[in-house]
Amino acid sequence: MADDILLEPKPKHRRQIIARGGPVGALARLSQYSERNGVVLDVGVNRGTIALYLARLYSDLPIHLIEPIPEQCRYLENRFARFPTLRVHQLALSDRNGTSEFHVADHVGSSSLYTNSGNEASRHSTHVTAETITVDLARLDDWAAAQDISHVSCMKIDAQGSEYAILKGAERLLSTQAIDTLMLEWFSLPHYDGVPLLEEILGLLRGHGYWIYDIFPSKRLSNGQLRYGDAVFISDRFRRECLPAPVLA
Repeated sequence: MADDILLEPKPKHRRQIIARGGPVGALARLSQYSERNGVVLDVGVNRGTIALYLARLYSDLPIHLIEPIPEQCRYLENRFARFPTLRVHQLALSDRNGTSEFHVADHVGSSSLYTNSGNEASRHSTHVTAETITVDLARLDDWAAAQDISHVSCMKIDAQGSEYAILKGAERLLSTQAIDTLMLEWFSLPHYDGVPLLEEILGLLRGHGYWIYDIFPSKRLSNGQLRYGDAVFISDRFRRECLPAPVLA
């Protein structure tokens, strides 16, 4: 994208998003320390709620929206047509390249590469598959190389259980700490068949030198057990070189 179409982020937008709190508030706080290089990725965009925040926080960087459902992609292209820095890619990220069945749910935000028909998953999820389509798959490392992307300032993943596979497909970017800040959804109970849970994601990211910046429990069962939530991670390089040093009481 040409430099002359990149816009300067407005401090008022950052303040407003920080005030919202939650994981997007954490991303907004971190955005003020960004070195403003590379790109921004939103993986599993759905209707673009988080993408709109990212467009406000990082209007000076190219932003790539990655979404596998064709109807959603068409909606996003129309919704974000006024943002010259955004591009929509009809694609699912995973730990391999190729194609796969993708299960479009009656509640489209619950659509996933994973099924939820097993006993454990069906106990915790409330959606059913409305249709199954075939989607293109890519490893993030390979897709980024093809797009000439070597650095990611901010990345958000909400892929309904595929977060771990996406991170496995990004081992080169993670091992070189080329992703500065990362927001993702996690499950502490299986809402999909065979889905990796929070502890596996924590182990993978910690193995690449990433730290939890903040964690946001979301939904619980009626008995109080935690179901899922969001978390924000930062690379060790970003923590040491960009984030202000803490003042300890």
